[in-house]
Amino acid sequence: MTAARAADGIHPAALLGGAAGWALSLAPGQLPRPALLSAAAATVFALLGLGAGALLGRYVLPRSLRHRTAPRQLVIGSLIAAAAILIGALWWQEEVRGTFGLPPAGIGWVAATGLIPLAAATAVSRLPRRALMIGALTIAAIGAPAAGAHAAPDLPDDAHVVYSAVDDPEHPSADRFDARAEDLVRRWRASGGLHRRAVVIAVPTGSGWVDSAAVDGFRRHFGGSVRILALQYSQVPSWQAYLSSPQDAGSSATAVVRALDATLSRISPDERPEVYLFGQSLGAIGADAARSWAAGHDVPVAGTVLAGAPAGTVESLPDCAPRVSLANATDPVTEFSPSLLWHRPVQPGGTQTVGQQPTLHAPWLPGVSFIGTALDLAVSLDGPSGSGHNYGIEQGLAAGSIPGGCQTIGPRAAS
Repeated sequence: MTAARAADGIHPAALLGGAAGWALSLAPGQLPRPALLSAAAATVFALLGLGAGALLGRYVLPRSLRHRTAPRQLVIGSLIAAAAILIGALWWQEEVRGTFGLPPAGIGWVAATGLIPLAAATAVSRLPRRALMIGALTIAAIGAPAAGAHAAPDLPDDAHVVYSAVDDPEHPSADRFDARAEDLVRRWRASGGLHRRAVVIAVPTGSGWVDSAAVDGFRRHFGGSVRILALQYSQVPSWQAYLSSPQDAGSSATAVVRALDATLSRISPDERPEVYLFGQSLGAIGADAARSWAAGHDVPVAGTVLAGAPAGTVESLPDCAPRVSLANATDPVTEFSPSLLWHRPVQPGGTQTVGQQPTLHAPWLPGVSFIGTALDLAVSLDGPSGSGHNYGIEQGLAAGSIPGGCQTIGPRAAS
């Protein structure tokens, strides 16, 4: 069956809606898009566009236009336009893949992106609505248990890390951040933490993960004279933790800062280790919240290191502030937000762009860039360190490049 024959009987609005949805799924991004992801996105967007167009044609257009079918010229024109768009998308993919040293996408990518959505749209337009509903419910029933699964914390096997787990049977007060933070600080002190150059409060991601590369960086920067404290606040992936309890990352980190300061305030300033805050991804939100709390309560913090902070979640600071915020040039997490629909992504003040620099930068287009960035999220963890949402040892080494703070201009100096 030819594509033109497959479109027989379809309303022009449905045809154009499906084609527009399919084209939007090819919005350019900064990361390589596997054939499976491209096919899935193209199919979903094509079906959404097809459905929207069908509803428009059936209920919105004038009654005289509701029962028309797409003429052959429109079908052929749509196919020619789709072929041109697919060629452009393939060219972009080849350029992006070349940036990361990956092999060409090839004919398989083209076939998956073009033919699978066409076959799905043809099938959907001809299947009864009852069969479609049963299929959707089956997919939802299969996917729901996996979405709610807990993720086990991935911890560095490092003696420099002092960790408090949510489900630690040795600490029955695991549901109270303050009690657990006090216990964590006692264990840090028992490990000889007071005699080290620095102590880093590392805020884990939602599942409780602490990046071993960051730990390596801090250990190298401080010559091994450091302890890293981490208090787990959740057992689910970061996106679930952010939606269900976004305040927990900051509350848990602040509890550790408070407990640590209660101990250090009794020590001579010359003998105290320097205190640093660190967080990656959702942990960056918690670390910055703790930094803000410490600044408001005159609690001394030598510096804060953030990596991959989600867009719009951390305070914008002057470049001279004692905070370093790292963002990979191809990290979609640092750009994706609803505001991307209507304006270009804006990084908070004090952000340093690191990682693999792309040879091409996707232009910002209203709506289109939002979709392209959203699709990049799905593969943001698939590449090596320095690409997407993957960071490396530079996180810990960034403690050596934290600015010393902004100079306050007094009345005499300003006159």
